[in-house]
Amino acid sequence: MDIPPEVLAAKELFEAPLFEAGLISGCDVGVRDEDAPDPEDLALRVFVPDRDNVPAAVVEATALFPFPVVIIQRVFQITGSLPDIDRERPVLGGVSVAASRFHATGSDFVGTLGSIVRDAADPSVFYGLSNHHVLCHDINRAQGDEIVQPRPSVLGVLPGDRIGTLERWAFPETTATGTVDAAVCRLEVDSVPEIKEIGPVFGTVDVTHAVHVSKRGATTGLTFGWVSGTFLSATADYSDMPAVGASTSRTLTGQLQVHIDFPQTVIFGDSGDSGSVVLAQDDGGFDRVVGLYWASGSASLGDPLEHGVCTPATVVESQLNIRF
Repeated sequence: MDIPPEVLAAKELFEAPLFEAGLISGCDVGVRDEDAPDPEDLALRVFVPDRDNVPAAVVEATALFPFPVVIIQRVFQITGSLPDIDRERPVLGGVSVAASRFHATGSDFVGTLGSIVRDAADPSVFYGLSNHHVLCHDINRAQGDEIVQPRPSVLGVLPGDRIGTLERWAFPETTATGTVDAAVCRLEVDSVPEIKEIGPVFGTVDVTHAVHVSKRGATTGLTFGWVSGTFLSATADYSDMPAVGASTSRTLTGQLQVHIDFPQTVIFGDSGDSGSVVLAQDDGGFDRVVGLYWASGSASLGDPLEHGVCTPATVVESQLNIRF
């Protein structure tokens, strides 16, 4: 189902004051009934922390919206650490990665190296792609920071762990809203354009509602889902970033939302999976990237992480000047 442009324009006007007031946790256009998904039955989906106590301002705003509206209890959170410890050479996607500077401070901010990508201006240059909150994490990041794979062990960074250096990033570091949480490191070791357990990557594809997807994260491994929403705006707390106003939260707009493919998958992603690439299924398997995973969603904090949030692949390519 094509989404009328006037609906998307109305969505932007609808959500802005509600995010500013902290009344909603997210908003997208997606399948109305996630238990019986129909890509032709869409609605504006408004996510709130507590379905039993929806603020009056949210109810009043939805009553005026020119499209079907459903209110869903869901919160979003970035997924940070606890990945596997296997070293992969040549390096490939779907494996653990970290900036070594954090281990020296006693902190472990780690995640997943999602995919091997090329520089758009110079295809001979290869990068490893992950999230900003994995490779950069705080405002002290700097080009040239050492990146290691796998994550540092209890013994620290071992000889041969280094795979490259932080090259560039995209994230709303000094503003409350943005479109991407991503970073790349310039690789110094051999690499292959494949995802562990999935196989080769052959570029990107535009996403549609209800399409089946998969990701390989360093913590949960291979998981499966389907696209439940598009044009998602979602808020998550980045506690190690500078506050904007009184909050360290950031709202990313234009995102995709994924629902678990149960019972094949119980949770879509968990701590340490941040930075995974999400791939769409076609006749040849899961081989085209639709997005970069950076957060999970659940009914309440502590509940099963049944939903994933990712930035569209084309946005990641544009913001980082890369190509899958």
